Amino acid sequence: MLLASASFVLTACGGGGDSPKGAGKIPGADQGKKQSASPSASTTADSNAKNRPKLKTDADFKANFEAWTSKDRTKSEVLLDGKYQVLAVNSAIFKQDAKTPELSFYNSGPALESARDWVGKFKKAKQSLVGDIRYYKPRVELLAKNYASLIYCADESKGFSKEVETGKKITTPVTEKSYVKYVTGMKKSGSGVWVTNSLTSKRGECKP
Repeated sequence: MLLASASFVLTACGGGGDSPKGAGKIPGADQGKKQSASPSASTTADSNAKNRPKLKTDADFKANFEAWTSKDRTKSEVLLDGKYQVLAVNSAIFKQDAKTPELSFYNSGPALESARDWVGKFKKAKQSLVGDIRYYKPRVELLAKNYASLIYCADESKGFSKEVETGKKITTPVTEKSYVKYVTGMKKSGSGVWVTNSLTSKRGECKP
């Protein structure tokens, strides 16, 4: 029941992860098919489009990014890469592979270590994701040149984990802890990607 810690990706990346349990979600589409998950997020062209690793999705899982835009060019870029970071962790879970390249493309340092640990827990439990998660109320703070913070909420009330072999959904009750606040620290790399290097989650600190 990994998803109950669904904030998992986030929780894990922040260095304080729960162990996978039953309610949570993440972005996806197209069960078992390897295809690019292409989030439409920014008001500017994606200069890194050709370099982004392909992400695996699942038809049983969807991620909805609500109001994930900004008129500011830099903030728009941060939002786009923050969205891809979530999708990349989901992709690794769908692949059941903690070493897949998309994790290191969008994460570094403590965030990468935690993401790999979280994906490893899904693999060990032989579980994946099902349902859908809503990511909302994003706020970007530009802290210094090439440094930013992305804060957002996640509604995990309709997301769950499932058994990989049988497809059985593992459900858990919806509570205030189904609504999670995520705080990420991001640094712009030399290639122009805003990489997540720290991430923490606090359950029950967001409203539906």
